[in-house]
Amino acid sequence: DIPKDRRGDVTYTRVVCGISPLKEDPNRTRITIGGNRICYPGDTGTKTGSLELVKLILNDVLSTKQARFACFDISNFYLGTPLDRPEYVRIKFADIPAEFTDEYNLTTFVHHGWVYFEISKGVYGLKQAGKLANDLLTERLDNHGYYQCATTPGLWRHKWRPITFVLIVDDFGLKYVGKRHADHLLAALTDSYRVTTDWTGSKFAGIDLTWDYARRTCRLTMADYIANLLIKYNHPKPKKPQHSPHAHRDITYGATQQLVPEPDTSPPLDDKGVQRIQAIVGSLLYYARAVDNKLLTALSTISSQQAKATENTAAAVHQLLDYVATYPNDGITYRASNMVLAAHSDASFFSEPHSRSRAGAHIFLSEDDAIPRQNGPVLTISQIIKHVMASAAEAEL
Repeated sequence: DIPKDRRGDVTYTRVVCGISPLKEDPNRTRITIGGNRICYPGDTGTKTGSLELVKLILNDVLSTKQARFACFDISNFYLGTPLDRPEYVRIKFADIPAEFTDEYNLTTFVHHGWVYFEISKGVYGLKQAGKLANDLLTERLDNHGYYQCATTPGLWRHKWRPITFVLIVDDFGLKYVGKRHADHLLAALTDSYRVTTDWTGSKFAGIDLTWDYARRTCRLTMADYIANLLIKYNHPKPKKPQHSPHAHRDITYGATQQLVPEPDTSPPLDDKGVQRIQAIVGSLLYYARAVDNKLLTALSTISSQQAKATENTAAAVHQLLDYVATYPNDGITYRASNMVLAAHSDASFFSEPHSRSRAGAHIFLSEDDAIPRQNGPVLTISQIIKHVMASAAEAEL
């Protein structure tokens, strides 16, 4: 029954087990589809909110009188979306539980040890599943007066209600003034989806949010993230507290010129050691961007070395893990402001290997003052400048 021109697209399945604390049933076992085998002819890109947009929304809630924050989550968002064309998958018969085999009499469909299925609705792993689900959601929300802002992906508003939300796949981070307006969005969603709600707004995008509406502050943390990471990578708590995420450069007093760092000549790590460093950097990168920007400088330096990691790189990773073990519950605190974007920027000249320099910036929301009052960052930049700078002034420019 599979068209001849589609038989090369038949893909495979994977069983994925995970824990999602915010779901109705947190212990989740799902079948996902191997999207790398799918040759979909249409657009598969989906607009979604960024981490910076999430932080701007949080600041907006604090800075708007009587505003509140809530989180909505659509259950099985992809699974109820009709596909615009069928896809095909095969599952090894031996991997199918007996109750399914008996229920659907699958023994009559076994072909060389496999059972073939036609997919008619969205499944996790399909390239087009996110795009089709998002398009259908957009159509349904449009019927209730909601629209996505043209120049800011993932930012949604209503035509007249005081309601704004950031959408990340199927998670809504909602700013509203007056609960009846939030109830309107909830009713619009429950017309077509099963929705779980968190009116306290205590967790969004993997970030724990502690709101104090009386003082108009919000604290961003990721509880237990570092504790679990240290267990995963078998890193013990340091005997002495580590107060710096990376080693400092030696100071040469009286120097008349600035020299580039000496090249790393320590022995290279084996493949297993390199993979461990890459995994640790990947695990810490979102945490650093979300709640602990002090890690970004160390992470970018290690990232530039991880493909050819050495023992010195491993020592830098060890110091970084000692630091997060010393401060496992760090975070960012936002306060109400006039929502004026402010930035402090700088550069460090010739501070990285291969004559590279580093750019840095602390971007936050404050008042329209000559010297803006400090606030938690909505974006922190700490990255190695791609090109070699000729001077400190050029690096800063």
